[in-house]
Amino acid sequence: MYLLFVDESGTHPGPHPFVLGGVAIHEDDAVRLQKSIDALVVKHLGRIPPNLDEYELHASEMRNAKKPKIDAGQKASIWANVARATRLAILAEAYDELRDFRSLNPNLPLVLFGVAVEKNFHPDWSPLERERWAYEVLLGKFDVMLKTLRNHKKLPNRGLVIHDRRVVAERDIQSWVAQWRETAERIGQLQNLADVPLFGDSRATRLLQLADLVSYAVFRNYNVQSPSDLEFNKIWPAFHTEGSTTHGCVHFTPSFGQGSCSCAPCTQRLLAESSRNSARSNSR
Repeated sequence: MYLLFVDESGTHPGPHPFVLGGVAIHEDDAVRLQKSIDALVVKHLGRIPPNLDEYELHASEMRNAKKPKIDAGQKASIWANVARATRLAILAEAYDELRDFRSLNPNLPLVLFGVAVEKNFHPDWSPLERERWAYEVLLGKFDVMLKTLRNHKKLPNRGLVIHDRRVVAERDIQSWVAQWRETAERIGQLQNLADVPLFGDSRATRLLQLADLVSYAVFRNYNVQSPSDLEFNKIWPAFHTEGSTTHGCVHFTPSFGQGSCSCAPCTQRLLAESSRNSARSNSR
């Protein structure tokens, strides 16, 4: 079975896109990856803290952890007592691990997924409609990956989606997926998922924390207020690829239709569409 760990960014107000990031890993590799992340945290802390699980990898918090004012009544981040250079080194190595992790079976690799939906993409859509579209695309791509493994590589695997807790949206997301498993909507019917998404506390598993790192990297790549492609470029090779085209990361923006977005996901999407059009022409 493949496990897809999902987290989102961009739910707060602002001009930025709504983003989903996902880490898909085979069940045989999940424990190995978690232990590897634990080990790198311990290495940089220089000790094994009794509360290791509280050192949650949360990209935004680790980059900006500050000790709160004593009289503000704020809860201190556990990372506020760790030197910023150490925090950034942990993040950098965690991104390296996402890019370089090797599965026990090379035919069942760890792969990443990402979807960024700009606010001016279908500006008539509500925030909920943008989120629904992002989930439909992300899960559709995961489902296609599972279908390809079954049909082309004779490796049948069901998929299970585990999402970071998001109480206000959990029922919506589960309802959407239940519908997509029954009928094909805009993307297609989900035929390879074992169940509707499950929701868990990111503090309990490093794999949800890694999904946060993916969503953060995609978010920063497209955030017009403070853009940075550092993390995104590092993990770009790990996004799901079929043949020579990367399908696992998609950017939805009016600029794509205008041919003016040159980001890596839009460039790959153009290549995929060109390849499909050429195949149709040759089949006539």
